[in-house]
Amino acid sequence: MIGPSEYMAMLNVVEAWNEISWEDSIPFILVLIGLYWVKVKIDASVGISKKQGRQLKKIIREAIDESELIK
Repeated sequence: MIGPSEYMAMLNVVEAWNEISWEDSIPFILVLIGLYWVKVKIDASVGISKKQGRQLKKIIREAIDESELIK
């Protein structure tokens, strides 16, 4: 079994970065930008749902409190 330190020794990121040509680096950077954009969209959608969840919880709490006042 290969441990994390052996894997990192096999995966020399600096050499890979230095060996990449300009023709290959441009699509690679475009893919990275696209993946980052997707990540931001996912993060934004989760953030909105959390906010909506808090608003819904507040509305439910207010409805319970009002129903207790009526009785």
